[in-house]
Amino acid sequence: MALTIVSFVLVMGIIVFFHELGHFLVAKRSGIVVEEFGFGYPPRLLKLGERDGTVYTINAIPFGGFVRMRGEDDPTLAGSFASAPRGRRAATLLAGAFMNLVLAVVLFATYVTAAGVPDASRTGTVIRGLAPDSPAQQAGLQIGDRIIGADGVELATLQSLQDHTKAHLGKPVVYEIVRGESGRAPGKVLKVTMTPRTNPPANQGALGVQIGPPVRTPRILEALGFGVQQTGQIIWMTFAIPAMLLREGRPIADMGFMGPVGIAATTGDVVRSALAVDSITPVIFFVALLSVAVGVTNLLPIPGLDGGRLLFVIVEAIRRKRVEPAQEGMVHLVGLGLLLLLVSVLTVREISALVSGTFSSFGAP
Repeated sequence: MALTIVSFVLVMGIIVFFHELGHFLVAKRSGIVVEEFGFGYPPRLLKLGERDGTVYTINAIPFGGFVRMRGEDDPTLAGSFASAPRGRRAATLLAGAFMNLVLAVVLFATYVTAAGVPDASRTGTVIRGLAPDSPAQQAGLQIGDRIIGADGVELATLQSLQDHTKAHLGKPVVYEIVRGESGRAPGKVLKVTMTPRTNPPANQGALGVQIGPPVRTPRILEALGFGVQQTGQIIWMTFAIPAMLLREGRPIADMGFMGPVGIAATTGDVVRSALAVDSITPVIFFVALLSVAVGVTNLLPIPGLDGGRLLFVIVEAIRRKRVEPAQEGMVHLVGLGLLLLLVSVLTVREISALVSGTFSSFGAP
């Protein structure tokens, strides 16, 4: 439980902080007075200082941060958000989601840099993990070894390795491996004898290895290209999957919407899986995924969200006349209340699912 709570606070804190940082940077650039930029949520613990009319604070609730702009619903105040030109208000509203998408691109690029991309210049299968007391561990195999053949037969793909191993269960097999590859260093070719098990322990396999294709570290632009592509795919799926389910007549409850409890539980599961495999890459992927979700959700034209405020700016541009601030504020207040009600319903449902043991979370690669 403690790990889940701490993981959730840290992950969402990072995402929310970058979201608010986007609003802050563009608001300052647009001449909008930012009265306070807070790390965490009130009550205030410490005032770090003040610069150009902005107070920088550290607050008690360690969850991201917030930006308090002057007169968000009062166009009569000089330097207020509400008095800024439409374009600057729209840019400020878009900046939070944009920063979330930028964060996602960077994190996806970091993920693929750490995990690697398929290396077409090398054949065989690379060992990613070893099970205790397995034939592979007893034979002295190491993580990073690349299996390229067996009994004089070339095993160029993962499937060929699996087929050859299954065909020789319980029989000694001489495998050829390449060890010590690093950069341009070719490594040494070794021969290792292993006997694939006929009845291995659950989730171990005949040799007791975790395997994957050879990979290489991508170039910076290549990694960033992957980040942009992955972010675009997730944005598309965010809208395409619910639309498909609606066409099939599926209820909204089956569409996988998650509240705070569900996100927290899933975050804990991802962190635990990362600790189990001693790799931070699943966490990086998951944070990028959540960052896209937060960015896209905030742009939905729902009162109370950035997208809802942006909708009023668009209506103002079409009508050439501003909606009365008091009326707009009331709409956002009602919208925020409905959002809180929805979150409450999701929270109750997820707590019930956790208590009954029927909650299922989604993971990351």
